[in-house]
Amino acid sequence: MRSHGPDQPIETAVEAEAPTFGEAVNDAAVRLGVTTADLAIEILDPGAGEGSSTGFRPVKIRARRRAAHAAPDGARPTPPGERRSYERSDRYERGGRGSRDSYRRPDPVSYGPPPVPMDPSKITPEIVEMVRGLADGIVDSMEFDGTVTAEKTSHGIRIGVDAGENDQFLIGKDGDALSAFQHLLGRMVRAKMPDEAPPRIEVDVAGYRDRQIEKLRELARELMQEAKDTGAEVSTEPLPASERRIVHLEVAEDKEMETVTIGDGYYKRVVVRRATGEPK
Repeated sequence: MRSHGPDQPIETAVEAEAPTFGEAVNDAAVRLGVTTADLAIEILDPGAGEGSSTGFRPVKIRARRRAAHAAPDGARPTPPGERRSYERSDRYERGGRGSRDSYRRPDPVSYGPPPVPMDPSKITPEIVEMVRGLADGIVDSMEFDGTVTAEKTSHGIRIGVDAGENDQFLIGKDGDALSAFQHLLGRMVRAKMPDEAPPRIEVDVAGYRDRQIEKLRELARELMQEAKDTGAEVSTEPLPASERRIVHLEVAEDKEMETVTIGDGYYKRVVVRRATGEPK
């Protein structure tokens, strides 16, 4: 590992490209003369596999030395001779083995931090019906024949949409249209309730979200088992916050395991490893 002499300028940030995330991180660490645990990492491009529609594209990151007061990303150095597993093949990616296009969604427009969700105990039948009516209006405006249901859950309000043969248009590629639907509905609910916290909203179309959640839970279980079998840290591909949360919750069920997040920006990786007992 390279060290800097007293007369050498300190390199505050570097960009690295490599076939895998782990190789890019290791390269950046060597160039900065630090361990991977001392890096703050921003994912510039999660890359794409050879089987993707755009062809192979390397992972690209920007890394810098983490400030002394900042919490660690959680990437511990790989022991000599041991290869850290950062790849998931096709266990969750719809784009095929090695494809990362499933996670290439545009960064959302920033409207500031969302408010704290309404206490579920305060959600009344009138609020549930109001949210259902707004969702039904969106579907109707798209001129789709379909049914919209709403139910109160332990976390908020769940909207179910069934538009028959038009379900595919409400889901979109890799769920992009569904995410936009949920975001729009959430904004409309916030506008209807300007003086109080809005309820947490979840929208599903034809069970798509349930299937994706189960795939993420299955992925988390596979990564936990891999970490237990090998003793190494393993990681997901870059994920948005909503998908990282599912992995975190699934791993939290096993007291022997823990998760930490690596990266800056909207898309980050979740590292799964044996619990260290140290503050995260």
